Formats: sequence, C-alpha cells, structure tokens
Amino acid sequence: MAPETVRIVLVEGEAAGGVTVDQDDFRLADQTTAVAAADRVVAAILGTRESAAQGGYRLKSSGVTWTDPGEAAALRNALAARKIEDVMLVSAVMAAAALAQAAGSATNCARTALLLVEPNTATMAVVDTADGSVADVRRRPLPSSDEAALAELAAMASGAESMKARPDGLFLVGSDVDIPYIKPALEAATSLSVTTPEEPEMALARGASLAAANAQLGAPSTIAMPYAGDLSADGRELAYSAESNTGKSRTTGADGEAAAHSGARRSRKSVLAVAAATLIFIGGVVALAVALAVDIRPHANQHPDINQNVVAPSHPAPPPRRGLP
Repeated sequence: MAPETVRIVLVEGEAAGGVTVDQDDFRLADQTTAVAAADRVVAAILGTRESAAQGGYRLKSSGVTWTDPGEAAALRNALAARKIEDVMLVSAVMAAAALAQAAGSATNCARTALLLVEPNTATMAVVDTADGSVADVRRRPLPSSDEAALAELAAMASGAESMKARPDGLFLVGSDVDIPYIKPALEAATSLSVTTPEEPEMALARGASLAAANAQLGAPSTIAMPYAGDLSADGRELAYSAESNTGKSRTTGADGEAAAHSGARRSRKSVLAVAAATLIFIGGVVALAVALAVDIRPHANQHPDINQNVVAPSHPAPPPRRGLP
C-alpha cells in the first residue's frame, strides 16, 4: 500500500525545541507506487533546502518517519541514489519516543509511559526524560473490532502503573488513528495522567524532527531504542542517517517481539482510523533567530519560497526627522 498523504512540519531551533514555524501536507495519487512516493518526498526535502538557502537560512537537519517498511526502503534507496545527506530515517516508535521525552520534560515527569497506537498494533514503552532511554518495550496486535481494540488499549494503559520502570504519566500518540476517541477509555483505565500532542495528526512529524536534531547534536536520546530507524533486509526497523562522513548506515538492536508484528498492514474501515492514511511523515528542523511564516508546498514541481514570507512590518518605518538648522 503506497502512502496517500505526506505531512511536513518546519520547526525552529537547532535542537527542534522551538515553535512550529509552519506545517503542510500534500496528497499523492491513488495509484502512486512506493518508489514514486519516495521521489516526491525527496523533491520536498530538496525544495525546502533550496528555498531556505535562497532566504539566507540553513536547514539544520531533516527527519523522516514512516508507517510502512516498504516505503522506508524505497525512500532510503532514493536518498542514497541522489547522495542526499543529513536526512535521518526514523521509525514511528522512535519518533514517538522522542516526542514522549519532550512531553515528560514539559510535565516534570521523570519517566513517561508511551503508548503508540496504529490501526493494527499498539506499542507500550517507558521513556526516561533525562536521557531518552527506553525500557519495557511491549508490542501487541489489536483486534479488528473497535470495541475489542479499545479494551486491549485500556488493558495496556491499566498495566502501565505496574511496569518495572514506574512511569509518572502516560503519553498517547497515534498514527492513522483517532486519538480524541481513544483517550477517554485510557483515562478511565489508569490513575496516571494521560496527555496527548496538541496536534495528533502532526505528532510523528514533530517527533521525527526532534530525533533527527538531537542525533545531529550528539545526544544519546532514543537512538539506542529497539527497532528504531531504518529497514534491514529482513524487514526489521533499524536506525539510519545519510551522512557524508561515513556513507554507511547506523543500526541499533531490533526488538524481537516488535519485529514479529511488523508485517503488511491489513486494511479496515474503523472509527480508530482517520480518513486520510498518513504513511510517510517528514520533519524539517531549521535553525533560525527570527520568526518566519513559511508557505510550504513541496510538490515535485513546486518549491516553497521562504523569501516571500519572511515576517516584516507591513509598512516601512518613516525616515528620522532632520534637526532644525
């Protein structure tokens, strides 16, 4: 199944910890293949870089996350073929963990239980706010019916309090699911405070930008978490960054239980699934000292123009009055 929608978020700050400068998405044709979709994403990356350079700014890092390993492999190959550097491919779980670490810092939680919900699977883990390390990773398949799936998620949430790492709160994030519909069931099942991203549909894009920026800055963060990043030959998710200094892939260990459930997505119409399936997200991190308003339209034949959108006074200030002779 090829991706239907590509979502983009542009984040201010070298570590991607600033405000969201802008965000956008574009749809792909119904018959778009994974290879063609990868080409469109590559065009989006190049277009954003080019426009940033024209505006006198530098795109510091880029993170791309996916929900289908096939598209990740196609994108990895497209990036390598074009020798595009400093683009980090981030698994959905790794992106979610980076976001959970940031959420834990904002809510003063030493450890946060992360629950990543996808249409067919749910992943629970505990993220340490101090160093981003991940423990107690569990992944379960979800039943096909909404009621049974919610019951399974509620059971996972209720068990979070007894996890070995003892989380202080629960962070709910999803891909292709209805987070506002799921949250009340979790709140009823656990005494932990349940928080969600402000914009659930853009959450993984933001998480990818955090992971990419922190990795470039040398932070350990979630780089060492299970099945994070690129795709190996047997379909497991690993970590990858296209960098000029090595030209090689970086990998981390893969979690066996998680890999066992990483097969093809099964299609089902459900209350849990949102209308537009988002299978590839891209997050751009730009280091800026000024506020920008960016109109991003990263189609293959249309590049965003940052030059035209730099925030400036609507009317120039009048010249200073000359002194009397």
